[in-house]
Amino acid sequence: MKKVILCVFILLLSTTSTIFSQEKNETVESILEKAMKAAESYAEAVEEYDAEVYMRVYVETLKKNWLYRYTHLIPNFVMHNRNGDEGVIEVLSDLRFTYPNNYTADIKNLSGTFTQKNITELLPTNLINLNVYSEMSCNELFFMPLRETSKKYYRYELKRTFTQNGTTFCTISFTPIYKSPKLLEGTFVIEKDTWRVTQFVSEGIDLASEFSIELNMGNTVSTKMLPINAVIHQKFSYLGNVVTNRNLVNINYKLIKLNPKREKEKNLNVSNFFKVRLDSVPIQNNSLFWEKSRKIPLQTKEKELLDEFYLEQLREKQKEAAKMGKDSLDDNKNNTMEWAKTMVMDSRYKYKATSITYGGIFNPALFGYSSFDGLTYGQEVKVNYELKRQSSLEFNAFVGYMFKRKELFTDISAAWNYNPTHLGRLSISVGNDNKTYSSIFLQEIQDSLVNNGLNIKDLAFDYYKNYYLRIYNTVEVANGFSIGTGLDYHIRDATDNKVDESAIISSISMDNTPPNGNGTEGITKLFKRRKTFAPVLTLTWTPEQYYRFERRQKIYVRSRFPTMKVEFSKGLKGVLGSASEYNRFEFDISQNIQLDLMKSFQYHIGMGFFSNQKSEYFTDFEYFAKRNFPDTWDDGIGGVFNLLDRQFYNASDTYIQNHFMYESPFLILNLVPVLAKGVVTERLYMSHLYNPYIRSYAEFGYGIGNNFLNAAVFGSFHKLKFHEVGFKVSLNVFKK
Repeated sequence: MKKVILCVFILLLSTTSTIFSQEKNETVESILEKAMKAAESYAEAVEEYDAEVYMRVYVETLKKNWLYRYTHLIPNFVMHNRNGDEGVIEVLSDLRFTYPNNYTADIKNLSGTFTQKNITELLPTNLINLNVYSEMSCNELFFMPLRETSKKYYRYELKRTFTQNGTTFCTISFTPIYKSPKLLEGTFVIEKDTWRVTQFVSEGIDLASEFSIELNMGNTVSTKMLPINAVIHQKFSYLGNVVTNRNLVNINYKLIKLNPKREKEKNLNVSNFFKVRLDSVPIQNNSLFWEKSRKIPLQTKEKELLDEFYLEQLREKQKEAAKMGKDSLDDNKNNTMEWAKTMVMDSRYKYKATSITYGGIFNPALFGYSSFDGLTYGQEVKVNYELKRQSSLEFNAFVGYMFKRKELFTDISAAWNYNPTHLGRLSISVGNDNKTYSSIFLQEIQDSLVNNGLNIKDLAFDYYKNYYLRIYNTVEVANGFSIGTGLDYHIRDATDNKVDESAIISSISMDNTPPNGNGTEGITKLFKRRKTFAPVLTLTWTPEQYYRFERRQKIYVRSRFPTMKVEFSKGLKGVLGSASEYNRFEFDISQNIQLDLMKSFQYHIGMGFFSNQKSEYFTDFEYFAKRNFPDTWDDGIGGVFNLLDRQFYNASDTYIQNHFMYESPFLILNLVPVLAKGVVTERLYMSHLYNPYIRSYAEFGYGIGNNFLNAAVFGSFHKLKFHEVGFKVSLNVFKK
């Protein structure tokens, strides 16, 4: 009987435990359902506000080596004291927000125990203005846990329920399913009935840093959806150095205007601005001023640093005359460091309406490397002169060098941005492009492709250097639809390659007879300068194109529909010495499809052909060409063939190309958390080419990327036969 009673007791206990567990889980789901539904409204509840923001940053270097002194050369990386291990910065600013995503911070007063160039760009303003109810942070660095669209990436647990002043609160923890820089981990406190967030605590990681943030919301009717104070910790670990920043923030709202309840309307303008502006003289080192303006009391260590700083200032004033000589030496030292800085990072100078931008000569971001093309280097200088109504004149000079092929590429262009709101732009450019060969060699090359596959190294047909002059105008006639018209003028000079005369004569006999007879005389004339003159018409259309404005300049952002391009070019014989007559047609379609908040699929499909070829011509396509310095897709790697030899781009007067890229932060490396820590995204690539002679050429690749670099490895196949393997790396570090 005792055993029966014991069994019944155990059964009742387990049943009660199961019911309790189910009720708890249902409670978590119920709370989340109501909180996420409320978040949809709270995310757009504020129309505008004005606030005074006080921020104090305590900087501490925990570990350093000889590389620490060069930390300032990394742009917008970490706030640190070059001359010590600790420091304090105080900032007082006016912050203005207008719906939906326009932030302007005017820094009124700034003080600190150390100085650092561009210090305002190192303040964690993007974390201070975090909208906890949005799907993503305003800079799209990570995804927030309080929306249905991101819910599947987090695990939630009800930590506790408590009552305070008659109001019930629920603390819920959230942890990411995968380790990723785009996901956060932490807790939030929900107020029952209103289902608003009263406190949000989270932490995140990046390649060389990690951070934690605590936001506390207000309790008044107007501030209950906005943070009134914040604590932000940042830790940077790089090259054996460790630096921490602790940021204390107080926000005092002067004006808050809520959004009127209105039905949502589709708005294609998604302009998102965040500006940090400095007054002409923001430095304020008066201790009495900060004692009155300081919203958060100083901690002991901070007070010691500031007292020492003010005392040192007094000593400096007393010894100013005696230190003039040393100051001169310090100035020379600083000038040397600034000069060195311009050598390794992007620089921008502005004088009145003119701005000049160029990449440092030794900037790592200007270098690229692939196993196929070797090391490449590209430098660009941009000069912009602003005109009335925010139109502008632009002058760009580009020079690039491919070390493996020992080839130099240049492009000099001038453009008049005459209608920035409708993308009206008139440009003229001159430069040189990839070497090419004449159509008279196509038959020989095509026969080799059919008989020998991709092995055509024994053929010598890089006979012409390609120089161009291009005049082009484009204007948007309706949102997403633009028309481009232009003139292309090419001068192609024979190179110094050795020529197999018998092979050439044989090739010519299949097409036409060389001018002025046969033999060497005909061959010599055959390889003289060739000129081509061709008008160009381009139509580009993206339905439902979202856009944003930077001042009056319209910038395309995204669309749920593809971008379609049609280009027609006609070679005119006899114009400015042109010897070619042909028609060129190309069609191109591309799209970036967001599968969800963290995954995307991009494709780029195109085809082109030449027709009405009545004389010698060059099979140079616009959308199917060797890109020596890629500018396609965001990673600088996808959207082109990475292993295809440049000789095959001109091997046919017809092509069909397909490029696909799948991007996700969770593919392979999430299985190895140590490796996944610094990887923001992983990518799968597939590219395919068809022409009547190559038939089928394919490339498959896998790549990774973050804020500092993109890298990928590729394998290529001709038909069903493996051809070769290669890799490619592009750097983003030191890019502003």
